[in-house]
Amino acid sequence: MALAARQHGIVSRAQVLGIGVSAGALGRRVGSPLMRVLHRGVYLVGPILLPQGRAMAAVLACGPVARVSHDSASALWRCLSDRNGFRPRREITPSIDGSDTVHVTVTRGDHRRRGIRLHRVRSLLPDEVTTLENIPITTPARTLLDLAASLPSRDLERALVESLANRRTSRDEILILTDRHPRHAGAVRLRALLEAGEPAHTRSEAEDRFLALVRDVRLPRPEVNVTIEGFEVDCLWRAARLVVEVDGAAFHSTTGRRSADKRRDATLAAAGYRTIRFGWDQLMSEPNLVQVQVAQALARAPSA
Repeated sequence: MALAARQHGIVSRAQVLGIGVSAGALGRRVGSPLMRVLHRGVYLVGPILLPQGRAMAAVLACGPVARVSHDSASALWRCLSDRNGFRPRREITPSIDGSDTVHVTVTRGDHRRRGIRLHRVRSLLPDEVTTLENIPITTPARTLLDLAASLPSRDLERALVESLANRRTSRDEILILTDRHPRHAGAVRLRALLEAGEPAHTRSEAEDRFLALVRDVRLPRPEVNVTIEGFEVDCLWRAARLVVEVDGAAFHSTTGRRSADKRRDATLAAAGYRTIRFGWDQLMSEPNLVQVQVAQALARAPSA
């Protein structure tokens, strides 16, 4: 059935009747190995229920105003959004905590169903909802706002940085929502994170990510956190006189920090060392480019 194929194997009773299948014919199919009931009036067509199918089923069970939201939306955005080509599609987990519960936000009605965590709000404006591979879902910015109400601080910082680094949303889009919903429990926490500019990933995490990229393409392993010319550097290929600095701050960098980095790079350059800098956003969203740049720099290294 083409409709089921577009909806990850899920159809509703109303949809099936709407395309001309009689109630009797539908009744004979329901309960067969190829058409199972997931929720009242919502069916799985086929033998395999994938997480995105579970999300679609939850939305159909909760009506036309329902949207996948909160940690279920976050999991889908992380794993399905591929519009910028930054990362390959990954196996989808149903939610951040790995449970099968699907979080759904509605603006009206009572649609309590097993396996669905319902969130009721007064309204969801058009710029707060969208579709992702035909699944009605809250936008990345709205998803972050909802998560910010309960997510632990560290996890919220990670979610924010990943969304910004992969361009699923922007600082401006998030600030629009925090201004629009000042009483939302997540608004204050999100605004504080953006205004404080604290790095959501430490330098050690960024270093680990960078070293993993080096290892994946079998480049020579650098010395780590060593001192040259009076400066401690993150990664050093001594024979190639190449320094790589990695930065955990993905969405904020002060003018003072940038000026100090320029003076440091100039001093190292005068001593014959080339410095390349990578931010967390580059390490996450452009890993292949990072690997190519390091490989080219090592290939151009002066002969001993």
